[in-house]
Amino acid sequence: MTLLRKSLGLLALSTLLGIFTSKAQETKGATDFGARIDSLVQSIFHRVDEQLGTYIFFDEPTAIAEDTDTLRDTDEDFATSRSKHSRYWRHRREASLYAFEPGRGIMRNPSVNYPWESAYDEFLFRYNRVEGFFLGLSSPKGYAWEGRHIKLFGTAGYGFAAHRWRYSGGVAQQFGTGGQILEVGAEGHSLTDTRDQWIISEGENTLAALFLRDDYRDYFGRKGFSVWTGLYHRERNSDLQFRLAFLNDRYESLRQSTDWAIFGGDKRFRYNPGITEGRMKSVLTTFEFHHARERRFFSSGWSTVLSAEFSEKGLGGDFDFNRYLVDLRGYLPLSDYDIVNIRLRVGSTTGEAPLQKAFDLGGLSTLPAFGFKEFVGNRLLLLNVEYVVNGKILDNAGLFPSWLLRNFNLIFFSDAGYVTIAPSGKSFLQGLDGLSSETIKWDWGFAIGSRDGKMRLGFAWRTDVSKPVKVFIRVSRPF
Repeated sequence: MTLLRKSLGLLALSTLLGIFTSKAQETKGATDFGARIDSLVQSIFHRVDEQLGTYIFFDEPTAIAEDTDTLRDTDEDFATSRSKHSRYWRHRREASLYAFEPGRGIMRNPSVNYPWESAYDEFLFRYNRVEGFFLGLSSPKGYAWEGRHIKLFGTAGYGFAAHRWRYSGGVAQQFGTGGQILEVGAEGHSLTDTRDQWIISEGENTLAALFLRDDYRDYFGRKGFSVWTGLYHRERNSDLQFRLAFLNDRYESLRQSTDWAIFGGDKRFRYNPGITEGRMKSVLTTFEFHHARERRFFSSGWSTVLSAEFSEKGLGGDFDFNRYLVDLRGYLPLSDYDIVNIRLRVGSTTGEAPLQKAFDLGGLSTLPAFGFKEFVGNRLLLLNVEYVVNGKILDNAGLFPSWLLRNFNLIFFSDAGYVTIAPSGKSFLQGLDGLSSETIKWDWGFAIGSRDGKMRLGFAWRTDVSKPVKVFIRVSRPF
């Protein structure tokens, strides 16, 4: 009996241990499964942030050392991810013209676009109302900061709705001495070109055209060649560029080739306006300066572009004009959680300028409460100001969970613009006689955006007349 009781006791004990072990394994299995799901979700969120260049789902690293990969952040996995990304960028930066990483620093200033710098990616994809789907390949022009190098570059692609090939190709001789490059180059091209790079990026415009049937760029054909010399200087947080180029191009108008989009209902694409066709030979000189300093929530810095283009019939072309442009941008933080962004854009065209050298104002990225490209002329003044505050500034207010607020910005903006047509005989500093508080177009509004300011839902109102609010969605910053 004693043996039987001991045996029954051992059986009961082993049964209880088996039950507890089974429950523990189930709990551990559930925990492991939950951890795997959490890891998968975290990886997806990381991938979204990395692809968009945003910090929508995770905190931005507190500091990114300029000479090391040391990161200080409460999220160790994200810090590790950003560290790897920083190492990748430093490797990639060796072939770049810029001193800081695209998307992490201040906005690139695409006020002047050279035909030999039309592509930065190896695979080309875009969609617009003139070409339809465009697919192509590119070998971008790299930059060698040490020694003497010859750079070959080019692009080739096909627009399926226009049934037309587009291509470019060139060669550049570079002499690098550490932080400076002297470059001499030549190239030829046949392009579908636009002067609206400063209004909207190609990627955002493709999304708008493909999904919403909204194409915010106007296009023209451009075929010819260029020769140029450039001097580039780069330091840790700054880069400076000077170019002098001779451009020889034949311009032609392009027709709309498609009206298809995934969504958009009965809406149709805007008509693609014609240009002044003919042979244009001109001398173009530009000076650019960019400086950026990374902060926890916002990047501060400056961006400056000065350009002057001179075209005379004496050069052998069909046009006679001078065009001057100044684009100044400042990103001025007030604290860790708020910043003021400013853009001043001034343009003047003298002589008998073709339509493709005019200045447009109104709508996206300029005066959002007004009609798109509502105003056209040969003199331009534009001032954009926005105050951006991150939701983390309300951490101590107890109004809402801080983990959600800090992923959003509240943006207040105001814009002022003036465009007029001055007589062709006036100098580039003249022609603003009609400038007054009544002729300046004003608007104001606010937006809710992602922490990096790229994605935003905005609302804009005119100040001159009572009009319904203009609502807009952006996936990139206006400037």
